Amino acid sequence: MDIAVFYENAAPFSAEIALEAAEADALVADSLARLARILKCPESAVRERAAQLLTAREMETYLRESTMNRAADKALAEVCPLFVGTPKVEATGDFREHEPLRFGVVVHPVPAMELDLETPIASRRRKKAADGSSGAHPVEEAREDYVAETLRARLNGTIPDALLRDALVRKKEEFMAELAEKGLTYREYRIAHRVKPQDVQDALYDEAFDELSRAIALDTVFIKQKLETTADDEAAVLAETAPEREASLREELEATGKLWMLAQKTRRAAALRWAMEHLLEK
Repeated sequence: MDIAVFYENAAPFSAEIALEAAEADALVADSLARLARILKCPESAVRERAAQLLTAREMETYLRESTMNRAADKALAEVCPLFVGTPKVEATGDFREHEPLRFGVVVHPVPAMELDLETPIASRRRKKAADGSSGAHPVEEAREDYVAETLRARLNGTIPDALLRDALVRKKEEFMAELAEKGLTYREYRIAHRVKPQDVQDALYDEAFDELSRAIALDTVFIKQKLETTADDEAAVLAETAPEREASLREELEATGKLWMLAQKTRRAAALRWAMEHLLEK
């Protein structure tokens, strides 16, 4: 795999990735193996089975995107600075099996912003659960959320418009997916909640901005404190995300080219842990 970086300090950061035919074929084979598991059929019969369910274009899209995403995931881990949001992967030519493949990947590096990491964060009084129990886990989650929100509020600087636009697009997609899951149309949702389109737009923007600035704040902690993550840190994140399914989740992230998501979540967990230990008043 050949990775050409155009300008390493650019924002957004972009690179062109070139795969030799053998490298692309190996990734295609992995994608077909995953599809066979999904369709519950032998790998030898996966193309025939897929042809019964997918059009030729859909099959091509699946193989192209799977191949590019996995290769991009590996390339980003090697050459890319820490980034916020989702990588954009785009083919720069036609996809044909048994031939070389070239494509581009673009990410938004964590923007340089100021963050006060000296002033202690005042501790809030713990509240007992309604049943009188200590509620240790909920209390800890509340403390973590409080610290993360405090860091977000301390963030000082300008978030690039491109990052905000991307965050809003993702938030809208998540919102529409949630409606579809509930069997609701956008219009039905607005009628049920008595809200205008602009109200929905404003609420989604606020959520997108808060989530993005919180992510940037934690990434800034990680960068400024020169923190590092370990295999144990990653394992802890997997265990919290998918208890007793850690191995299968990691395999799925790797198979879909989304290990970058695990890396982001792991470093932000490390950053929050540092803030809890060093800034939160005891």
